[in-house]
Amino acid sequence: EEDVAAAASASAKFVLPSPLPTYPDNDGESCWSKADDSVFKVRGPTYLTDRIKLPSAPAAFRCRGVDIWLTDNPERHIARHPSVLGGKLNDEDTFLVNFLLPFGNFVAYFAVPSPEEMEPNVARVWEGFLRGDQQYRDARLKMLSVVADGPWIVRRAVGPGSAPALLGKVIPLQYYFTPPSPDGKRRGVYEVDVIISFSRIATAILNVVKGHTRSVTLGFAFIVEAATAEELPEAVLASFRLHELRLEDCPELPPWSSGEGGEEEAAELTDED
Repeated sequence: EEDVAAAASASAKFVLPSPLPTYPDNDGESCWSKADDSVFKVRGPTYLTDRIKLPSAPAAFRCRGVDIWLTDNPERHIARHPSVLGGKLNDEDTFLVNFLLPFGNFVAYFAVPSPEEMEPNVARVWEGFLRGDQQYRDARLKMLSVVADGPWIVRRAVGPGSAPALLGKVIPLQYYFTPPSPDGKRRGVYEVDVIISFSRIATAILNVVKGHTRSVTLGFAFIVEAATAEELPEAVLASFRLHELRLEDCPELPPWSSGEGGEEEAAELTDED
C-alpha cells in the first residue's frame, strides 16, 4: 500500500498556487518578482518642451501578487471570484489588471496607498484616472513591457520596451471600480480588464511569447499618462516581472457562480463605465 501511495504521489500533477510563488522560490521558475523600475523610460519633468524621457522612479503601487488561471472562458470582472490572490484580495485597497487571454486569465494585483503616501504629481494622475470616464481612462492608461531575458524571436515580437502602448487605443478595456465602503469593511478594488483576443496584433505577440514562456523573463509596467506640467514627471504606477513560466503547471480557474456574492450586490458595488 505504501508503494502504491508513493507512486500515486509521484504521478500527481504539480499545480502552482494562487498567487504564484515569489522569485527565487520554485527554483526561479513560474514565479514573479519586483521589477527594477529604472529600466522603464517615462516622461521627464520638462517633457512638454524637450520630449526627453528618463528612467522611472520606483513604482508607487506595491505588487501584491500575480495569478495565472487556465480556462476556456476567461473571466471578466475577476475580482468577484473568491479564489483570486489566494482569497486575500479584500485585505488591502487594490488596483488589478486582468488580461483575458484565449486560454485563461493573467492577473496582477497592486496595493493602492493613500494619496498622502504618493508623490503629489502621481496622486494627481491617479485621482484623475479614478474620476475619469471610459474615454479619459482609455486615453491615459499605458503599458510598457521589457524582455529581461529571452530568445531573440520574443525580443523582436515584444519590442525594445522604449515606447509604451496606449492600451485603450488598440485593445478593448473594461473598468470595474469599486470604492471602499465608509465603514472600512469593504476595500477599494479597481479592476481593468484587457481583452487581448479582440486585438490581432496583441494576439500575434502573445502567440510568440506563449511558445517560449519557459525561457523568458518579462517585465511589465503600467503608467497613467502625465499630460500637463503639473502631472510631470511621469512615473511607473505599478510593475512586476514574470519568470520562466510553465503554463502546464498553472491551476484551472475554479468554477463559481456570481450569485455566491449576490448578483444584486455585484451590480450595486460595480462602477462599470
